[in-house]
Amino acid sequence: MISVAESGDKGVVMATRKQTSKPYEIVVATDFSAGSTRAKALELALAGRAGRVTAVHAVDPLPYRFGTHELRNLKRQQAWAMAQHSMARWLQETKFCQCDNMVVEGDPALAIVRFAAAKGADFIVLATPARRDAARFMLGSVAEEIFRDAKCPVVVFGPKARLLKKGKVARLVFATDLEPHSLAALAQLSAISNALHSKVSVIRAIPRAMEFPGERNRVRKETREAFDAAADCKLRKHTRRISNVFGSPVKAITNFASRTAANAIVMGIRSGGELSRAATHIPWTLAHRVVAEARCPVMTIRG
Repeated sequence: MISVAESGDKGVVMATRKQTSKPYEIVVATDFSAGSTRAKALELALAGRAGRVTAVHAVDPLPYRFGTHELRNLKRQQAWAMAQHSMARWLQETKFCQCDNMVVEGDPALAIVRFAAAKGADFIVLATPARRDAARFMLGSVAEEIFRDAKCPVVVFGPKARLLKKGKVARLVFATDLEPHSLAALAQLSAISNALHSKVSVIRAIPRAMEFPGERNRVRKETREAFDAAADCKLRKHTRRISNVFGSPVKAITNFASRTAANAIVMGIRSGGELSRAATHIPWTLAHRVVAEARCPVMTIRG
């Protein structure tokens, strides 16, 4: 597991990967869709060596909560038999070799988060259709509910995300607004980039135009100082550049990731807290819109 420790005398957050031969523990959440199949690419990419991967599917008990006792039991048996059959077929079709698998019961998002926590997962990997506008307002997003509740980083493949080439995560883009929850993600980002030998590019998207050079220079200095103060020496060593872009945050982040050929965009996000499910029905959250438009997976780290 990635561990985070805090030094008592300076209050500096440090992140280290435990000095052990234990490979990454990766949980791949699947609903057996084509999108879920793309998520399996992280088996090699995140585990610089042979990581331990578990595919998990959650059976929602809602369809068999009603009716007579006999009818509920029958529906439950049918749902579980279908899930186990679909899991076996999905693993075979995707050639997801040397992978454990598990079918769990419960609300999909909560069940997967709890399973990953019990498993001690280093990462959850999943795919999402990234519903937009009215569909998202009505149906919400299981993926966003997971990444706002999970304690470990979550790697999300949106509908436009491409497969990782050669199973490597060599280049990461960290998108930040300098908010506390965003900078708090730097501890785990340091551990991840160090373990995967990844280069990091930082982008701060400012959603307003700044015409005067002096004002732009002030913003650049503010970004550099805030990043240097929050990042440890290992992360600063892995960081190639720090850029500021003035304009639409979604376009700025996704275009920057494309220009730098990033293998993943990393974002520090807020916990959903007690309103996490309600938050997944809001169609304009930044993380959701980046996932929907990015051509690479998005790694969320709860700040």
